[in-house]
Amino acid sequence: MNRCRHDIINEMLGALSADSRRITELCMAGNVPVDRGKDIVEALEKYGLIIHAEDSGEIDYRITDRGYEWLGLFRMMRKALP
Repeated sequence: MNRCRHDIINEMLGALSADSRRITELCMAGNVPVDRGKDIVEALEKYGLIIHAEDSGEIDYRITDRGYEWLGLFRMMRKALP
């Protein structure tokens, strides 16, 4: 089965729903290389689905309420469609 960008976003946001993560952990959750993952993370920030917080030079990403909403809608859509 081919994955689309939305599947990757779902996997990344799902990983963030458990705890904050760094960019490499997000890319591992989405099973994408870091350079491609950075582009996706930037888009997620732009749309307000995640935010980043810098702590002692390390950048952690966290899911927002809008990100949780996206996760719920995506999962409902997956149930409705084959």
